[in-house]
Amino acid sequence: MQTVTASEIKQNSMILQNALRDDMLVTKRDKPFVVIIDFKRYQELISNDKQKNQKSWIDETFGVMSDKDSDILMEDIKDSRINKELDLWS
Repeated sequence: MQTVTASEIKQNSMILQNALRDDMLVTKRDKPFVVIIDFKRYQELISNDKQKNQKSWIDETFGVMSDKDSDILMEDIKDSRINKELDLWS
């Protein structure tokens, strides 16, 4: 990743063209300030993050259900069925 200062960007707008080739870290007073990346790469990062978060949500929600909670859920499902003569759960 290329590193430039905020002052360099102000003085030379051509530096932004380099962001199309490689991610760019902009520093201010020798500390990381912002990152400039190509929009297509940004979209890829966001998409990957959303997929990761969805997977984590599923794991967190369904991966921690106790046996007692799953038994209660199954009983609730059985009790709420309309046609109880067709017992697919037994």
